[in-house]
Amino acid sequence: MYHHISDTSRGPAVITPRLFQAHLDTLKKEGYNVISAERLARFLSGKDTIPPKAVVITFDDGYESFYTYAYPELKKRNMTATCFVIVKSVGDPKERIPKLTWEQMREMQASGMSFYPHSYDSHYQARFAPGVPAARYIRPALAGPIWLGKLNRRETQEEYEARVRADLLKAKEVMEMELGRPMDHFCWPYGADSPTAARIARSLGYKYLYYIRKGLNDPHITDGFIRRINAGSPDVTPEILIRKIEKYSLLTSARQWCLALSPLYPALLKPTFVALESI
Repeated sequence: MYHHISDTSRGPAVITPRLFQAHLDTLKKEGYNVISAERLARFLSGKDTIPPKAVVITFDDGYESFYTYAYPELKKRNMTATCFVIVKSVGDPKERIPKLTWEQMREMQASGMSFYPHSYDSHYQARFAPGVPAARYIRPALAGPIWLGKLNRRETQEEYEARVRADLLKAKEVMEMELGRPMDHFCWPYGADSPTAARIARSLGYKYLYYIRKGLNDPHITDGFIRRINAGSPDVTPEILIRKIEKYSLLTSARQWCLALSPLYPALLKPTFVALESI
């Protein structure tokens, strides 16, 4: 999971073009195979196979830096990536950090990149109750009913569901119209949803829902909930990225063995806490 690439900006979700290039080169050197999100989806649904050490590269928020910095490097290495865009902000000149345009997305899509919604206009934190300090009563807007300040009350469950449905549906319709392909992947802003929001997303045809929960994705995933490993922080060196992938690969392999042996040894599925940071 990446967000923004910049030579001048700094932040916890911003990396330099040089670091991104180093990530790609290290993945290739270590034998990792970059596949598309669409191939991952086919694999999880039993309709395709994937090569060993397969990874999917994703970007959140739809920054223009994906076009400026990531796309040329990916294309040079014959790699692909998926970018999740905040639909309302596409091409908006008022955005503090420039966002992708539809023309740029169509160009990249023709070269193998893919684009899906990161909401229509719900990438923000909202109050869910009055009180101070305000930070205690803030959460991602799609994660639950929000506080309606002008009405001095919280949304009803029905209002919340209608708001989520309207946002996700508009995002889907606009992107399908602009890019001419089905939109069945969706990335939650801040990685936060609710059982209600997930149910609505599925009812609208979103089959694969992306989060910021750490982990790898294996054939045992049947709910379409996609886990990701954060690679887009400036302190994630290529070596740290590889260690992260290996760490979660180890955990995934252990889980697969536990599932396979659980009929004989039910205790394998009982919660066990293990310190892994020293691995």
